[in-house]
Order: sequence, then structure tokens, then C-alpha cells
Amino acid sequence: MRKGKLMGYSHSGTSPKRWTQKLNPTTRVIFGKHNIIDTEIGIFNRANKSIDTCMTYTRPSLAVSLRPIKDAFLAAKRKGVRLRYITEINHHNFEDCKVLQSIVHELRHLDGVKTNFMISEGEYLAPLVQDKSEAIASEHIYSDMTQIVEHGRCIFDTLWSKSIPAEERIKQILDGVVPRETKIVNNQDEIMKHIIHLSEVSTGLSVVSNNGRMKLTYNSFLELFIKILEKQKSKETKGIRLIMRIEKDSVNVVKKFLRLGVDIRHVKNLAQINFAVSKHGLLATVEEMNGEGTVQNLLASNEGSYIKHFSSMFEQLWKEGIDARYRIKDIEEKVGIAEIEIIRNPVDSIARGWEMVRSARKEINIMFSSTNALKRQIEMGALPLLKKVSETQNVGIRMLLPSSDNSDQLIEQTRSNIPKIDIRTVSTGLETKITIILVDSKKCLILELKDDRQNTSYDAVGLSTYSVSPTIISSYLAVFESFWRQAELFEKMKEVEKLQKDFINMAAHELRNPIQPIIGFSELLYPKIVDQEQRRLLDEVILNARRLERLAKIMLDVNRIENNSLVLTKEIVDIGKVVGDIVESYNRKLEENVKKLAVIHDGMKSINATIDKVRITQVICNILDNAVNFSDEGKIRVILKKEEQDGQNFLIIDVRDMGRGIDQEISSKLFTKFASKSDMGTGLGLFISKGIVEAHGGKIWAEKNADRGATFSFSLPLKT
Repeated sequence: MRKGKLMGYSHSGTSPKRWTQKLNPTTRVIFGKHNIIDTEIGIFNRANKSIDTCMTYTRPSLAVSLRPIKDAFLAAKRKGVRLRYITEINHHNFEDCKVLQSIVHELRHLDGVKTNFMISEGEYLAPLVQDKSEAIASEHIYSDMTQIVEHGRCIFDTLWSKSIPAEERIKQILDGVVPRETKIVNNQDEIMKHIIHLSEVSTGLSVVSNNGRMKLTYNSFLELFIKILEKQKSKETKGIRLIMRIEKDSVNVVKKFLRLGVDIRHVKNLAQINFAVSKHGLLATVEEMNGEGTVQNLLASNEGSYIKHFSSMFEQLWKEGIDARYRIKDIEEKVGIAEIEIIRNPVDSIARGWEMVRSARKEINIMFSSTNALKRQIEMGALPLLKKVSETQNVGIRMLLPSSDNSDQLIEQTRSNIPKIDIRTVSTGLETKITIILVDSKKCLILELKDDRQNTSYDAVGLSTYSVSPTIISSYLAVFESFWRQAELFEKMKEVEKLQKDFINMAAHELRNPIQPIIGFSELLYPKIVDQEQRRLLDEVILNARRLERLAKIMLDVNRIENNSLVLTKEIVDIGKVVGDIVESYNRKLEENVKKLAVIHDGMKSINATIDKVRITQVICNILDNAVNFSDEGKIRVILKKEEQDGQNFLIIDVRDMGRGIDQEISSKLFTKFASKSDMGTGLGLFISKGIVEAHGGKIWAEKNADRGATFSFSLPLKT
């Protein structure tokens, strides 16, 4: 008897004994692959009713390729034994499973099957150790004990209930519908199958590879690359994109890949991860890649979240990469390579900036993205650091800051701490979204402003770039110098503007002094004059004096708004009644006009608001004057409505006309000074209106109507 052969039965190909319950059931270990195959065939021969088999995806190939096992399946089927089989059907065993379908009665698919066993109505057989290869395990456990057989059948029935018919799974594979899964693969044969499969099904492959694996990639997967690239030539695929760090020792291999048609870019700082990704799947490993050994562990996934994440990572690296041909040229010509370090962590970015300041020996040039950026750095303790390098290292410091409401205060604070610093402000129109730090014309750090509303620099800063490239540094230094000169002009312009404001303020006040007596005396003189021609001349005097009075008031309003000194006298007012009175007044004037215009009061008729009645009346009249001046006919509607915005109630007043609309040339500067395409008026009405509305805590805006005309709107907060 062969070692390990079971007592209690024998078998042959011609006269098999049927299985019967033995008096002394046993559980034993079967040693040796030949004995195991004999035992398995014996179970087939002795089965009367059914044989249920559950196997991993590597086993269907044994069932169809090993002749004794295949014959045993077919013999059992011929004598009426019911054959059921569970396995994981995938692209690796697809063809074998189609053959197996014709052998067994029912074949089913279950994702991730990790166990191998078979049971008949009275016998059980399973390997002691689950071998992940396609080889037969050398040790199996056999039992004909009722408890073990029933336990095995219970497990099989549970797995059977969770499985799906093979026909359904095969259709999924043929249709390209593959269940989503992510797993760690640590079997060499399975790793190779995953690599081959991804290369075969992908229409384009994106690869990140560390330098240490390039020779292995070239030697082991060259044929796969060539197949993909041949498909690219016939426009079946998008080809291969490869990211790696190219150094002198990898130039020859890179050149070979380039000649094949692989698109390659160089990235200096790569994480210790190698991966290949396409829209069909992802393969990744984080093993050390210094040698040329094979990969021991592989992350394999076809889940959308993994594919999307790694694809996004690849695209970001691809944008930052340098074309391999330029990199090779720099290496071969021994040219100083303009490396740029991308710093994604704001903590590292801020630390790098402070480190640069400490290392300064001659000069520091800083251009802040906003006044808040400087404020955040002051709160972190930047001023003592700058003071130290200024005084102890005799470093010259120049600083550029966008002009704002609190920039003067920050400048004063900075100068009081660092007396030798040279600070200039630039117009808000020149404000950038980056902070530039240049040290000794040797180092450059660019910090992106992500969110200026944040309280700390760590939360406000986004992506940063650091470089020691002379070309890059000289470019940003030129930008800084350009802004520095602009700041000088801006300072001079502010001085001129201040003189202009002072003059306007003085002129407005001086104009008011003689105007009042002129109007007063003219009105006193008017009833005493009988001659009509003299009366007409006096009317002209009074009319022009009142125009001059309005101009003086406008000039004073502009001055107050620009100096933030506009005083409001607020009271609770029924603004619906105010609008009604204004509309009625305008309609009376329009009746005397040749224009076929009418002003209509729509929306809410009564609503109380705490406002400066005179100033809001001024706003509505300014807008209505524009509507009348730019409309020849139709209706001008003044609409009142209430809206809630961010938990706050607002009164919205719309003035909608049917006139010529808003001229495209001035639409962007509609509420600035002297924004007008008309010869009528001063071009200051909307600027003053904006100042009055904003002083109330509201906003003003305008837009073209869909059909014709324009709608000017402003909002006023309502107290709850």
C-alpha cells in the first residue's frame, strides 16, 4: 500500500466501490501529491448523489488540464452525480472556466474565494495549507466523519448562496463590467498576471518609476511596452507616459525608452512609490527600489476612487516635470540645471522663508500679496527676526505692500521696529496673489495666497515654489524692481491726489460762501423788477447760482466719501411713502416734457427702515435722473422688495428702465468718479450714490435687462 493510502476502501478505473457509512469513521492527513490525486479520484468514484467543490481562481486550470481529475469529473457526471463548483472567475482563468462549464452541472462565481475543499455526501477533502500557486498542496486532510462533512456542507451552501451564475460573470467580463476590488498581491505569478492584464486592457498607461527600477522595467516589460506603443501608432491607445528622476546613470535607459516612443518627464523629488495607472486600474508598490529584484508586494485596484487619486497625482507631477530630452541635454552638457522645489505643506513653506531671512548677508526683498499677509507674519514674530538681520548682519531690507485701509498702521508698526527698512505701497490694482521673497539674489521663494480671510499664515498659504536658479531669480527680481518703481509713482500720485482733494474741499467751501448771498439777494430783488427782460436775466442768475450750489454740494459729498467722513442722520422712515412721493414728483415733471415717459411704483407700498431720508432720496433721484436722461419712451419702474441674505433681512430697491442700457466701455467702472458717456451731468452721481449706500451697510449694482434697458439696484439692511 502507498504511504498515506486510506484504510477501508480501494478503487480502480473499472470496479469502483460506492461509498457507505463505515463503522469507524476517521480523519487523516494525506501526504504526497500522487496519494492526494488518488484520494480525490476515489471520492469521485464512491459518490452516489453529489460532489460540491469550492476552489480559488488558480484551480480551474487543474480541473481541465489534469487528465485523471477531468476524467473523474466526467465519470461522476455520467453516473448521475450532481456536480457543483464555486470559484472566482476572472481574466486569468476565463478560458479554463468556459471549459469547466461543460464538465460540471453548475459553475458559479464568488469574488475573492480564499479556500479549497470538496465534499460528497459522506467525504471531505481539503489542503492543510492554502497554496496560492497553481500547484497541488503536498498535504491534505481527509475525513468521513459526519460532523466534519456536515460542517463543510454548511460552509459550501453559504458560499453558494452568495455566488452568482458563471454565465452572468462571463457576460460581465465580455462586456468589460468588472466588480470593483482592491487587494494586496504577494504571489509572483499573480503579480505578473496583473501587470500583463493592465498593459493589455489599457488604452493609455501613466507610470511613475524610481530610478532604481528602470533597468528592470526595460528588461522585464519591454515587450509589453512595445505592444502598447504599436497600438498607439495605429491610434488604438494613447501610449505611455513615464515620470522618473533622471540622473547620469539612467540616461542610456531613458534614451532607449524615448526611441521606442515613450513620453518621459523628469521630476526631482519623487515619493518612494512606484505605480502604473490607467482608466482600467492601478498597480502600486512602496518597496525600496534600489536593486533589480522583483516586486514582492503589489497593491492592485480597479476602484474609481483609487484610480482617480493616483491619476490626479500623476497629472500634477506631469505638470511639474521637465521634458526628458531637455534634462538629458543639461546632464550631457553639464549645464547648471534650473531646479524648482515644489513645497505643498504651508508649515514647510513658512519655515523655508524664515530660514532664507536668517541666511541673508546683503539684501532681502519682500513683496507681500496683501496687507493681511504682513499682519499674519507680524503676529508670528517676523519683525524681531527682520530687525536682527538688519542690525546685526547689516542687511538691507525692502518691502512692498498693497495699499489698503490699514496699510498705514502696519507700515508705521514695521518702521518703528525696523528703522532701516524701506517700505513702499502699491496700488490695489497691482495687487498679486503671491508673496515673493528674494534673498541676496541667490534664493527665491514664491508663496501662493490661498485664502486671505484666514487668521494664520499656515491656513492662508497654498502651494509654494523655491528656487536657486539664477534665471528664475533674475526674472522675479525684475518683477520686484518693476513694482518698486510703480510704488514710487504711486506715492507721488497719492501726494497729488491729496493736494487735489484739499483743493476741491477748499473750493467747494469757498464757492458756498458767495453763492448763498447771490441767491438770497436775487430772490429779494425779483419782485421789485417789473421789466420782463430784466426778470429773464435775473432768472438766469438764480438758475446758474443754484447749479453752482449743487456742484459745490456734490464736490463736498465726494470729498466726504473719499475721506470716510460722510455723516448720516438716521431715522425710522416709511421708505414706501418716500418712493411714492418721489415717483409722483417725477411724473409731474414728465408731463411737461416731450418724452413719453412714466414712472411707476411697484412692489411693496409700505415698509419701515432706519435710514438717512435725505441721503437715500438723493440716491433714488440720482438713479431716476439717469433713467430719464437715457430713455426716450416707455415706463420706468421703481420696485421695492424684501430679501433675506445670510440670515439678514434687506430692502432691495430696483429702478428698471427701457432705455439704451449700459455702455460696455464703462460697465466695469460704472460707480467710479467721472464714469459717464454723456455730456450731461458731472459723472459723480453714481459714485456718490455708492458711497451713501455703503455707508448704510448696503450694496449697489447694475445690469443690462434681457430685452432692453438697464436695472439699477441697491440694498439696505433692515433691523430685525
